[in-house]
Amino acid sequence: MRISSVLKLCGALLAAALTTGCVTSIPFEQQLPQPAYQNDDSVLITVIDNRTRVQKGKPREFVGVAHGSFGIPFDWSVPQVLAVAEGDKERDLAEFLEHRLSNGLQQKGWQAQAVKMDHLPSAAEAEAALKQANAKTLLALELKEWYFSINLNWVSDFNFDTDTNIRVYQIDSGEVLSKNITERDVIVQKASDSPQNNILIAYREQLRQIIDDPQVRAVLAKQ
Repeated sequence: MRISSVLKLCGALLAAALTTGCVTSIPFEQQLPQPAYQNDDSVLITVIDNRTRVQKGKPREFVGVAHGSFGIPFDWSVPQVLAVAEGDKERDLAEFLEHRLSNGLQQKGWQAQAVKMDHLPSAAEAEAALKQANAKTLLALELKEWYFSINLNWVSDFNFDTDTNIRVYQIDSGEVLSKNITERDVIVQKASDSPQNNILIAYREQLRQIIDDPQVRAVLAKQ
């Protein structure tokens, strides 16, 4: 067996150990970001994957790297380690986040609907999408980075890096918000923790931070 095949096998075994360990994944409802405010209008949600790593060849399912024995890094993907809800195994990262964000808004009472886009829309493209869906607002998140690096050899905190362009369009006003949120979060890992759950929680909190950002809230909150 070639070395590359051995490494892929080891990575798969590590992922299996993570997802089938004693700690079960947190309930789906606890994976969902919920805003601290309300919007009664119909809102479209799209997440666009424009990560540099993907542009350089990583698959759209790629989520980060785990370091196993001897510090050897293995790529992890949505189907390997984060597929905990129905349909997740067929979702790439953008679809995974779209699903969580739209469901979180729906649980809060929003009329939120996920819509697939492959690039940040122009004002004209956003207007066309809104008219087609009979919606009033489009929230678009463009991922430039969404990446974690975790060490499985011992319990240690790990980094979660994000770089997200945020656009909000309204049917009557065009683009009403353009901003970027870039940061590195340090995820505290305890011996009793499930890395999978910590990643799911980190995703939830990052999406919640975006939706609760004061500028985002100013254009989305019910007036």
